[in-house]
Amino acid sequence: MHRLNCIVLVVLLLALTACQASTLAQAPTQPVTRLRFTYWGSEMEKAAIEQMVAAFEKANPDVDVEPIQIPYEGYIAQVTSMMQNGNSPDVGYLPGLQAPLWAQEGRLLDLTDLIQNDPLLSTTLLASRYYYAPGKVAGVNTAVEATLLFYNKALFDEANVPYPPSDPARAWTWDEFVAAAQKLTSDINGRHPGEDGFDPEKISTYGVAFDKIYEGWTFYPFIFSNGGQMVNADGTRLLLDSPEATEAMQKLADLMWVQHVAPTPVQDQNLPGYVTMLQTGNLAMHISGHWSLLDYASVKDLRFGVAVLPKFTRPATVVLGSPTVIFAATKNEEAAIRFYKFHNNPEAVDLFARGLWMPLQKSYYTEPARMNIWLDNPVHPVETRLAFTDYIVNYSMPLPSYYLRNYAEVLDVALRPAIDSIWNNQASAAEAFAEAVKKAQPLMQGRWDQ
Repeated sequence: MHRLNCIVLVVLLLALTACQASTLAQAPTQPVTRLRFTYWGSEMEKAAIEQMVAAFEKANPDVDVEPIQIPYEGYIAQVTSMMQNGNSPDVGYLPGLQAPLWAQEGRLLDLTDLIQNDPLLSTTLLASRYYYAPGKVAGVNTAVEATLLFYNKALFDEANVPYPPSDPARAWTWDEFVAAAQKLTSDINGRHPGEDGFDPEKISTYGVAFDKIYEGWTFYPFIFSNGGQMVNADGTRLLLDSPEATEAMQKLADLMWVQHVAPTPVQDQNLPGYVTMLQTGNLAMHISGHWSLLDYASVKDLRFGVAVLPKFTRPATVVLGSPTVIFAATKNEEAAIRFYKFHNNPEAVDLFARGLWMPLQKSYYTEPARMNIWLDNPVHPVETRLAFTDYIVNYSMPLPSYYLRNYAEVLDVALRPAIDSIWNNQASAAEAFAEAVKKAQPLMQGRWDQ
C-alpha cells in the first residue's frame, strides 16, 4: 500500500476510535431503582432469600433490591422505626395480625385491584388472602405454609415402628400416634413410658414435640380434626369451650403430662431446638410448619420423612403464612409490584423447590406438570407428595388470623393465658377455654371478610 494511503487510513481509524469513545462516554446510563425488602427467618432462609433477590435483579437489571433480615421478635419495632425515619421498606413480610391494622391506617398499599386482575396473583388460593375490610386485600401470603409431621426414619427403624403415612386418607388415628410416640420415647436407661422404672425427668429421646406458640398452627389442626371450630360463622363468639375443642386440646397436653412423650415447657428450657433434636436423634417426630423442610433437607445424610398429622374424626391441617405487603410510602410502586409478583412465582423462584415455600396457586397442587416444577426433586420425596398436595387442597382450613377482627387483642387478653395454663398443667383444657371464651366475648368484633 502507498505510504500516503497508510497515513490517511491510520488517521481515519484514530478519528473513528475517538468518536466512538466520545459517544460511549456521553451515552446516558440506565437509572437504577432501589428497593428495600424486609423479612425474617433462619440462616437457611436468609441464604434462600438472597438467592431469590439475585435472580430477580438478573431478570430486572434496572432494579436493585436490598434484602434486610430482621429477627421476628423485633420486626415490628424495627420496621416502625424505619418508617418514622423516612426509610420505609418498599416490600416486606408482615405478621398477619398486623397487616389488617396497618392497611386500615393507610400504611400499606391496597392490593385489591392487583389481586383481582393480575394474571398470576388473581389465581392465588382464596385462603391465602389477608383482608382488612370486605373485599379489600392488604396482602397475600408470602407462600402457602401448612402444619405437617416431620420424623426421623432411623429412630423409627430402630424401634421397629412403621413410618407415619403421607396420604391423608390413611392418616394415623390419635391412638396409633400415641402408641408410636410411646415406643419412640426413652429415658437415659432405655426405658419407655409405661415401663417400670421409666424416669420422665431424664428423657434422652422424645417421641414427639410441638411448638407451644399462641397463633395456633400446632393445635388448631387437631381441634378442626375433632369436629371443633375456633369461632362461630360471623366471628362474634369463640367456640373453644365446645367438647370437641377441649378434648383435642387436652389430649395434646396429655402428651406432656400423662404419656410423657413430649417435652413440657419447663423441659424445653434446657433443650436445644426441636429441629436440632430431630437431626441428632433425640426427637422422633416434630409437629411443625412446612418451612422446617428447608432446614431438614439441608442436613447431609439425615434420613427424615414428612407425613400428615394424626387425626381424630377426619384428617385436617391449617393453611398459614404471613403476608408480604407493599408499603404505602414506597416511591417506586411499579418496581415494587414487579418484585412482589416475582417472589411469588414458582417458575421463577427456587425457594419452592428447595422446600421453604409452597405455591399460592391451586394449579400447582392439582396439575401434574406444574406439580413437578416444585416437587420433582430430592427435597420432596415421591412418597410424601400427597402431604404437599391433596392434604393442602382438600383437608386444610385457614387460621383465624386471616379473618377474625381484633384477633391480636383476643390472643393477648383471653387465649394466651388459657393456653399457658393448659401447657403448664395448671388447668384443664375445659376450664381454661371456658374462662377464655368469657374474657374474649367483649372483644369480639366479627370478621374482616364480612
